[in-house]
Amino acid sequence: MVLIASRFLFWRGSIVSGDEGLLIISIGMRVSPEPEAVELLRRYNVALNYAINRILSLDLRSIGRVHNALYRELREWFDLPSRVAIDCYRDALANANAWRNNPRRGRRPS
Repeated sequence: MVLIASRFLFWRGSIVSGDEGLLIISIGMRVSPEPEAVELLRRYNVALNYAINRILSLDLRSIGRVHNALYRELREWFDLPSRVAIDCYRDALANANAWRNNPRRGRRPS
């Protein structure tokens, strides 16, 4: 039996501190999503594509400059909650940097 509490892993009575030996359990299941959640995912997808294109067009490379250029637009134009807007431009910057650093770039990400 495994119990996870804060930063400790309890495994048959012994305690391991820190992240070594940490067990993560994932469960796949089917759920019926709410229409609001599906709509948020659609807006996020469009916003992510927009953010990637803006980052590459403006040649933005730092998180601060990306924030200044995109945060307000993502919040207002795509009606994203603040945390989702931040995650969106961070994901977009990661995608843009991965494409820039790939020696076999291929077509521009969209």
